[in-house]
Amino acid sequence: MDAEKGTINANFVKPETLGSIVTTILDFAISHGMTLEEIAQVSDLSTINYARLDSRISDDAVAELMSAIANRWADTAISMEIARSAPFTMLGGLAKGAQFANDIEAMLEWFLVNQTIIADQSAVHLEQADSEVALVIAHPSEHQDQGLLLEAVTGLIWRLLQESTDSEVSLLRVEFAHKKPVPVEAYESFFQVPVSFQTGRNALVFSRESLGVPVRHANPQMFSFVERHFAELRQQLGSDRYPLALAKLRQGIMENATQGEYGAAAAAAKANISLRTAQRLAKQHGTSLNALIDEIRLANAKSFLDDPEIDIATVGQLVGYTDARAFRRAFKRWTGLSPKEYRRETLGEKT
Repeated sequence: MDAEKGTINANFVKPETLGSIVTTILDFAISHGMTLEEIAQVSDLSTINYARLDSRISDDAVAELMSAIANRWADTAISMEIARSAPFTMLGGLAKGAQFANDIEAMLEWFLVNQTIIADQSAVHLEQADSEVALVIAHPSEHQDQGLLLEAVTGLIWRLLQESTDSEVSLLRVEFAHKKPVPVEAYESFFQVPVSFQTGRNALVFSRESLGVPVRHANPQMFSFVERHFAELRQQLGSDRYPLALAKLRQGIMENATQGEYGAAAAAAKANISLRTAQRLAKQHGTSLNALIDEIRLANAKSFLDDPEIDIATVGQLVGYTDARAFRRAFKRWTGLSPKEYRRETLGEKT
């Protein structure tokens, strides 16, 4: 992945959008009257159902869902309703980490550094002039969903900046690159500043003085901790490519995993190929079928371990291990930690 250009080698694919974003949007749409039948007509529900917490899904699934929502509420500023009501968990752990930053400038830099965690092909940067600074955001999907997701995320970031400070953050104006037939009043009511469309960029434009506004819950120690965590996550995402030829097989493994099925034969069957073909295909691309399965198994195991209400033996069963000892050995082999040690490190549990 070329992080600056936001492109991906044509021979490789990877999940690209943070699952919590799609899950939040999906829940919002359903709560506002969009039926599962409507969504199923345009989106792969099995993919979207997999989008929980820190899961990541393809831009195709995101674009399909967002386009359907954009068309369903074409005459309203639905993105502003989402931005106004969505929880900050829509941005995953990124929002919580930003709230430990020292000031607004550090918060904005935080989003720049970690932009690919939100969406792999996002492009975020700061443009600075003598009296103002602009947080500029772009993503290829804005041409497919009429800018809906980009608007909602931009609005949510602005809300986060406001609610993280005791002093006023001077937002001067908001700009969007795309055309919008919806009356601009709904946008200006949300941002409380002039909002323009077809400007050539998507930007929150602040006064330079706003960069120094302190964050209410600034905590250098916690910020340093989350910085290390997200640095590891960025490294993991940067190496999480897999050959395009394996995409269908990997998708089959993920769909089976939602049913607690992690068998190699079942994975091949889901991809409509023989077990031998699946094994040969994986080997041709420098991996193995079991390694592909274990990748998904580990991601799900970590997700379950992050819930303290689920005991470790049950976590093992949920990811396909009937023997708790076998699960502990496998998890230790994958991570270097036992499930109990991993849970203690991530949740701060006492031994």
